Amino acid sequence: MRKDKEIERAFSEYFEGSEAPSGDLERAKRVVLQSPQRRGIVWKIASAFVCVLIVCAAFVGILADRDQIPNDSSQAEEPSTEYYALSDAQEKSVTYTQLVQSYGAEVSGLAPFSWSENGHAQYNLYVREGEEVLIRVQLRYLRGLLFWEGELYIDLTDGKSIPEQLRSFDGLDEGGKLTGKVYRYTTRYENGEYVSDAKISLPAADYYMTVMGQNKDSVFFLLGLLAKNS
Repeated sequence: MRKDKEIERAFSEYFEGSEAPSGDLERAKRVVLQSPQRRGIVWKIASAFVCVLIVCAAFVGILADRDQIPNDSSQAEEPSTEYYALSDAQEKSVTYTQLVQSYGAEVSGLAPFSWSENGHAQYNLYVREGEEVLIRVQLRYLRGLLFWEGELYIDLTDGKSIPEQLRSFDGLDEGGKLTGKVYRYTTRYENGEYVSDAKISLPAADYYMTVMGQNKDSVFFLLGLLAKNS
């Protein structure tokens, strides 16, 4: 038994790459040659060790291949917004009926202005580099003592191209939710009236607006109209 252990240790140290095995390797060889049973034991040990080396090599190869796989998440770039001067785009006057034919979902919230006697809307469509990019709506509303007017911009590019004058809207404070949709806005008092800037993102488009009126909550009339009907 002691000799078997010495043989096993000697061959183990040899396969592990030891330059000077602690046991007498020549003696081990002689013993192996003299005993078929012991020779079988040694070959089993050697074969098992070689298998371990093969498994380790394969594992190292797998790790190397894994490190070479490109990281898609690190290469993915977030879509950027291009800002342009509104004066660089071509402007044309259109009617609500014309817009409904191509952008029914985007302007559906403004339907009441097409038939209400209390409201008025004027529409302009902007084209840039052959693409329709923006709808601008000038609005007025009067009912009793409530009067407000404002401008509404409807983005048609999914945020890819935005007029430079609307860049600051992305920095507005979060105001809350209307019908589950988050809106941003700010209100200031200028020249005897309230001026509110607001933005709301709806499934159809992003809406930017500036509303002026005697009532500081006038902007919520337009926000609610868009949120409930878009």
